[in-house]
Amino acid sequence: MIMTGQRKELATIVGVGLIVFWVALVIGDSSPVKLAALVVFWGVCVLTLLKPLIGLSILVVMIVSNLSNNLIEIGFPGPSVAKLAAPGLIALLGARYLLWGDRPYVGWLALWLMVGFLALKLFGATYAVDWRVTLDVASGFGKDAIIAMLALAFMNYRNGVKTVVLSAVLTAAVICALGLVQVIGYSLPSNLEIFAHFGRFHGRFEGPIDDANFFAVVLVFCIPAALFQLLQTRNPLKLIFWSIALALLLFGFLATQSRGGIVALSVAFGILFLRLNASQKLAAIVALAGLAVVAATLLGPEVFDRLSTIVDLVQEQRVDLSTEGRLVSWAVAVEIFFSNPWLGVGGGNFNILFQDLALEMGLMFRGEGRSTHSLYLEVLAEQGILGLLYFLFIIWCAAVGLLGAYQQAKTHRNKRLENLYLALGAGLAGYLTGMALLHDAYPRFLWILIALAIEAGRIAQLNFERQNTETPHRSENASAEA
Repeated sequence: MIMTGQRKELATIVGVGLIVFWVALVIGDSSPVKLAALVVFWGVCVLTLLKPLIGLSILVVMIVSNLSNNLIEIGFPGPSVAKLAAPGLIALLGARYLLWGDRPYVGWLALWLMVGFLALKLFGATYAVDWRVTLDVASGFGKDAIIAMLALAFMNYRNGVKTVVLSAVLTAAVICALGLVQVIGYSLPSNLEIFAHFGRFHGRFEGPIDDANFFAVVLVFCIPAALFQLLQTRNPLKLIFWSIALALLLFGFLATQSRGGIVALSVAFGILFLRLNASQKLAAIVALAGLAVVAATLLGPEVFDRLSTIVDLVQEQRVDLSTEGRLVSWAVAVEIFFSNPWLGVGGGNFNILFQDLALEMGLMFRGEGRSTHSLYLEVLAEQGILGLLYFLFIIWCAAVGLLGAYQQAKTHRNKRLENLYLALGAGLAGYLTGMALLHDAYPRFLWILIALAIEAGRIAQLNFERQNTETPHRSENASAEA
């Protein structure tokens, strides 16, 4: 609740902002679009000062929707939203600390783990074939780590974890809704279609990130969270809302035709079903089956032609071109590891070495460098066994953090928070399973989730401690009023 003094401070900030805008309008030579963008940006800043979790939600929406890159792609004339977002959120956290004493959350464990991983990547530049590529990879990871720590900074506010999860779920559901509109037969304007487009040649749903498989693993994370929202609600309107959201996510997931996504989602559901009671399992099966039938009906049977090849791979051991390409990449990654077992060849250098090694090994000729198509083999080949062990240690810390948060919620008998952490853990486990078949191309959202999981136990502890300290104060106030 903003007190009277705080309102005066906020009014001062708004007034200064309006004066700055008026001066820019009078003496500046910026275009009306850029000035309008400045007004919108300032309005968002004021709104997030009042409700800081809106800023966190905007950050997640931007990342899941690949907003900045897509706006650049369509020629958006305003300033880059990515260049505004991070400094704007840092300024927001700083302003709330200076004005009202709100301390940002600092995830020290996540910070030091990511600093260590960054150090390994930077050290790779000392022995890499192309050190410039390795430095670029390290720079990209550094930016991802900063964004992850920025998201963690909002965890001192109640419902911070829930904001991250639901912002991702609802953003993905809206993207899938845009895809559904196109399947039904309506054309979207190009500036909307780019956020939910289908592949030109293979017809698979790629969402906003130009790759059906990567979008599939994002949906793998979102589906368990939407399912739990559906199972735990008793409000009829919310029941309808979450049924629609879950149906859209399942539609989008099936439309990606991702075989690796099927495996990843199976892992996520397996973890969920281990913790659900009998009635919840039955409700989940009924809900998923019914909504999947609806989604499949909209897509048509041809979608399942590609997915059914999973059975062919297992039963008949037939390998299609896509699978063969992956197997070649994996074979080269293993060969690179054997040649450079301890520290690898440096970040980004697998692509440089791939073609020559593939030819030497008499493998499939692709005429170009290729990615490893496995995050874990990528780390193994480029950072060696030390890098892979360190990365697996980070994942282990994430699992420990989530288990700690889940146990605390269970101890305090907070069923909603218990379900939230269970959904987060199942979704992240599915995401990480999917990354066994995908390389490190769109890592920002993944690192936010990993950092959140690492700190989940401490975040839950702080939230419950805050609740325990607030409860006596409320009781005292009630007694005083009586």
